[in-house]
Amino acid sequence: YGDYLRCGAIAKHSPVVDAVVDFAEKGGHVLGICNGFQVLTETGLLPGALIRNKNLKFICEYVSVIVENAKTGFTSYYNDGEILNIPIAHMDGNYFIDEKGLNDLLENEQVVFRYCDENGGISEDDNPNGSVYNIAGVINKKGNILGMMPHPERCCEPLLGGNHGYYLFESIKNFLKGV
Repeated sequence: YGDYLRCGAIAKHSPVVDAVVDFAEKGGHVLGICNGFQVLTETGLLPGALIRNKNLKFICEYVSVIVENAKTGFTSYYNDGEILNIPIAHMDGNYFIDEKGLNDLLENEQVVFRYCDENGGISEDDNPNGSVYNIAGVINKKGNILGMMPHPERCCEPLLGGNHGYYLFESIKNFLKGV
């Protein structure tokens, strides 16, 4: 659909997105990566919004993210505080949420991934797009919808540059076996 109006704004009116919303509202598990995360916020399935990067440019690079919540069906193969090296590729990846919304996310442990340095330090310098609180990924309160800007599917094989994303998919597979 492109991001001509706002990222995810046109896609949210697609019949397939209506089906995703219905599936998610019935408790189905949904993972939105990059543009998928944008669509999930645009439809209201996840709080917040994704806006233009702080540098107003497309960013395509590997970044470090820290796992803030490994107690989800999406992250159980990670440990809290684990540092991952995962690629990003976006123009509108700056996660925005107001102060009340951020406090709700923190209170409910919904922040799953944050941008950091290679040692897990969190600062504005390690925030590639300007996201509030260095947020790279959030989950809904029920725990069945995860949105993230980094691309775990692009780092699932050591031969191709890394496997930090592999464990997200192993977590999902393991979780769904038990459902």
